[in-house]
Amino acid sequence: MLQGLAIWHYPHRSIADNIRYFAACGLDSVSVHGSQFARAISDPATSDALASAVTDTGVVLTVHGCLPRNHTPEAVTVFESELEWLSRWQRSHRLISVLSFDVPQPIRSGVGIGGYVEQVLTSVPDCKVAVEDFGLNPEEVEQIRFLKGNHRFGYLVDLGHLFLRLRGKNTSGKALFTNSPYEHPPVAVPAVTHFCAALATKEFPIFEMHLHNNDGVSDLHWFLEDGCLDVRAVAQALQALDFQGVLTVESAPGFRFECRGADADTGIGKTLAYWRECLEETGR
Repeated sequence: MLQGLAIWHYPHRSIADNIRYFAACGLDSVSVHGSQFARAISDPATSDALASAVTDTGVVLTVHGCLPRNHTPEAVTVFESELEWLSRWQRSHRLISVLSFDVPQPIRSGVGIGGYVEQVLTSVPDCKVAVEDFGLNPEEVEQIRFLKGNHRFGYLVDLGHLFLRLRGKNTSGKALFTNSPYEHPPVAVPAVTHFCAALATKEFPIFEMHLHNNDGVSDLHWFLEDGCLDVRAVAQALQALDFQGVLTVESAPGFRFECRGADADTGIGKTLAYWRECLEETGR
């Protein structure tokens, strides 16, 4: 299992400097924000600097973008423009390992996402393509069933979101936080067995997981040592499942709680150390 971090919550450094900084912290992988990355690589000098940072440090690079916000021509144009920049960069450098996408609520049903996923698979070569927290109900499963057997397509599972789904406490109405019949009946305190059972239901391989903590009710992206998600149970579940993909810590200083600059560096340093302790306790 590769140990990674979502690095877009540290804007006091450039993306390239963040790659080098967090690689020096001992991480195997870094995840960059799709829109930010697409803008950055539109500048030739920055594009080269980013390629050099990944190559020099040897980290595995994952990119986390978003499918169109809705099916309007305007939203699709934004998606396709960013995809074109990612395609150009990947064809030149072949450094993206996993390209994953959020699936906004307005496109989760109806026309669905199949066409967008096919577009990504065709446009961006030599990487795995994942959708985050999708396939949570029969309609979603049917949308992507045609991709069965495509070794490049799979899932990104957000364990913070999974915790909310297992708790069954979602009040937002958004599907990615709503308890799924495929994962587990709602349970007040999800334990190792519940996480294992939920993850085992996935019909496609899990290429990457996101990990952050929350209060069991709302999506807060807190540091791992905060909140009521049992992070040790997560570590034990990943060991039991022998997860071989990328585990990306997505605690987000400055997102739902005030923490920036040097404080963000200190906070994420502590949370990464805490995660290592949890893994060491499991023997990983």
